[in-house]
Amino acid sequence: MRKIALSLSVMITLLLFSVSAHSQVASPHFSYKIELKSDGYYYASMKSDIALSLAAEQTNISTIQYTLVAPIGTFAPVAQTGNTMTNVAPFEDLLPSTNSGQYSWIRQRTAFNATTEYGFFSLPVSVILTDIAANVDIPLFRFRTQSCLGDVRMYRVTADASGPADTKKLNSGLSITISGINGGLNEAYKNNYGTAASCPSTGTPDVTTSISGPTTATPNVAYSYTVSINNVGSVPTTGAITESISIPSGMTFNNGGGNGWVCNPSGPVVGPLTLTCTNNAPNIAASGSSSFPVSVTPTTTGSFSITGIVSGGGETNTGNNTATSNSTLAGCGISAGTLTKN
Repeated sequence: MRKIALSLSVMITLLLFSVSAHSQVASPHFSYKIELKSDGYYYASMKSDIALSLAAEQTNISTIQYTLVAPIGTFAPVAQTGNTMTNVAPFEDLLPSTNSGQYSWIRQRTAFNATTEYGFFSLPVSVILTDIAANVDIPLFRFRTQSCLGDVRMYRVTADASGPADTKKLNSGLSITISGINGGLNEAYKNNYGTAASCPSTGTPDVTTSISGPTTATPNVAYSYTVSINNVGSVPTTGAITESISIPSGMTFNNGGGNGWVCNPSGPVVGPLTLTCTNNAPNIAASGSSSFPVSVTPTTTGSFSITGIVSGGGETNTGNNTATSNSTLAGCGISAGTLTKN
């Protein structure tokens, strides 16, 4: 009996030692991240600094609290006073567990001040995750907003390299509780990683102009310039575009415009003058152009050119908006004929 009791005692001791050794691990530290991907979704994720095992019951998550800071109007209309996230849809759970896609996150928002609001995401139920690899992103959830109003970033519990600590309001905070580590609950949140989620670049239009005319002309005989407005930007132009054209002395402006372009003043007008041609909605596509003629008459001999300056269209680059036509030489106007002897 004594030998049996001793053997049983040894077995129990070994079993307890085995369980203890199997469960005892260093306390993990989790970090949070937010990013905006090319599919238009904001993705929330986290990572652990150590590996955790499902088999050893080290991946039991009791609660998650996740807070974002965004421009006012991101999660709900500016005028909204309640806590509902009316601008967030769709919303999808992404936790890698046996019930992936089925967890109901609590979502709330509150205005912090006139320019900033907080978005709160919390999971108040226990979750058992699959094996957790060290320093590998673990997806939490993703969502879309109606529009991108500016950077969306992680709430800062304490000051870090990205800025000072945020002021707590309502449910703001960052937390994750692990229940399967070393026989107790562990607050495992440590810090944030990544950078703020910035709005994607939407591109801008960029208008330029070019003017071409004949190389020679005859005094008191009309000829035309072709004025082209080109969009060298990455998106179509928006709104009105105006071309201001300088007509020099010794030249009369006859008429111009067409193709949606209207020029003022109406001709004929003797130069010098500034001609203003406007199209209220040319909507020039990226790499596209729009053009119209300008008819003039040289009233004397000489070399002539005109200069145009384009503006508008929603562009921001104004350093390439001026162009001068090629030179047109107006001769004496006498045609050579056949001489006959009387």
